[in-house]
Amino acid sequence: MRYLITWAITLLLSFTHAICIAETHLHITTGFTSPVSDFYNSVLTEIDKRLPDISISFEVLPAERSLILANQKINDGECCRNASVVANEYKNLVAINESFFTARFSVFGKARSAEIKNFEDLKPFSVGAVEGWKIAVNGVKKVKPAEVHIVTTPDQMFRMINQDRLDYGVVGYLSGLESISRLGFDTIKASEPPLVEIPLYLLLHSEHKNLIPVLDAEIKAMKQDGTIDKLYSKLIKSLK
Repeated sequence: MRYLITWAITLLLSFTHAICIAETHLHITTGFTSPVSDFYNSVLTEIDKRLPDISISFEVLPAERSLILANQKINDGECCRNASVVANEYKNLVAINESFFTARFSVFGKARSAEIKNFEDLKPFSVGAVEGWKIAVNGVKKVKPAEVHIVTTPDQMFRMINQDRLDYGVVGYLSGLESISRLGFDTIKASEPPLVEIPLYLLLHSEHKNLIPVLDAEIKAMKQDGTIDKLYSKLIKSLK
């Protein structure tokens, strides 16, 4: 009888543990495309490896749909956003406290791009930005350059720069590197430092807010041991 009771308790504990593990699966989506999504995936995969009681799957979706589904708890979270921008519209999403990615918007051009330090410096030139990249588009429009061209894709913008139809283009740093590498436009370079740098944060559905301290601690550890920098450097090398 004592054996049966012990066996029953062991079975119950095993079942309870299995339930807990199942409850900590996170399906995280992003509205970003490659190469930013590749970096997100590499970081989340590493977190998944390091935290045995949390499993993470990752999927790329259209930007707005990614937020909507996470907000509705159809998915568990969204990676990664400027929390203050989305907080009012997506009230069920809460940001963790540690950022592992900073969105960088850079000026791309031929040799003269070193002259550009801020949006105001673009005023005398013909400048392009990509539709939907609001920070870049709004920044360019605000300073009213000599010519403004809002195009539909980064590739279109870089072809115009390569053909000297644009002096400069403003776009996300990683996306810009990916485009000029793939297109073979090695005379086009990114300015340093970037025009804008904005830390972005992983958003979780509020039902998972108890996991925030765990994820914060792991991301902080990955920063301190150099893992985040190594993953980012590896991506940068693949784009050059």
